Amino acid sequence: MCRHLATIGAPQRIGNLLFDSTHALRAQGEAPREMVVAKDNPDGWGVAWWEPSTREPHHYRTTTPMWDDTEFGYADHTATAVLGAVRKASPDTTRDAVNNAPFVAGTRLGAVAFSLNGHAFHASCESRVRRALDPHALLVGNTDSEVLFALVRARIAAGIDPEVAVATVHHIIDPGPEVYVNLLLVMADLIVASTWNHTLYLDHTPDRTTVASEPLDGSPTWTRVPDASLLIASATDLTISPLEGSPR
Repeated sequence: MCRHLATIGAPQRIGNLLFDSTHALRAQGEAPREMVVAKDNPDGWGVAWWEPSTREPHHYRTTTPMWDDTEFGYADHTATAVLGAVRKASPDTTRDAVNNAPFVAGTRLGAVAFSLNGHAFHASCESRVRRALDPHALLVGNTDSEVLFALVRARIAAGIDPEVAVATVHHIIDPGPEVYVNLLLVMADLIVASTWNHTLYLDHTPDRTTVASEPLDGSPTWTRVPDASLLIASATDLTISPLEGSPR
């Protein structure tokens, strides 16, 4: 489980997303309003961000709870794309920064950041997810999030577009109503998100798109992304379409 957010578009100070908004990521980590199962996200956090005119992101991860972290010194940096996440560790995973989203890696299309909100190693789907992984894939940690990221990257490497790769991995999980999995992928110029039994909200303006597990503030421009949806966004364009099927 986790809370996560992403934004793309006009440059903005990343501290507004992470710390300063009335319900910024730090607040969602310590006191989430709509989180299923857990009441907080104490197992660390991370963020990846692209500064204007750059193709490679900065990347920060720690096991310190976000509300106790005094080491992050980049809140005043300006970014055109951001992915941030706070972590509630899934069962049987290690509390280590390498297990914290966002996961970042290079692809044929450029650097990609990834986060999972949910649990893809549920008994109903874990074996299916693990079987889909290339046995030669190099994993650093032991989380379902990293496995899903490897599956997404493998499909991008095979020539599949990122939005199709995310949808394909969702269907590998093949979640039922007992599974909670929202996938979130960010590139310098793209957001792809899926929703399944977890909340995701959208704030879309002419020059910026932001998605978050919970609204960052009380603005009426926030709308909930429908469940079982695939969202694709650039700085100016937005598409939301149903994922094939629906919760069983």
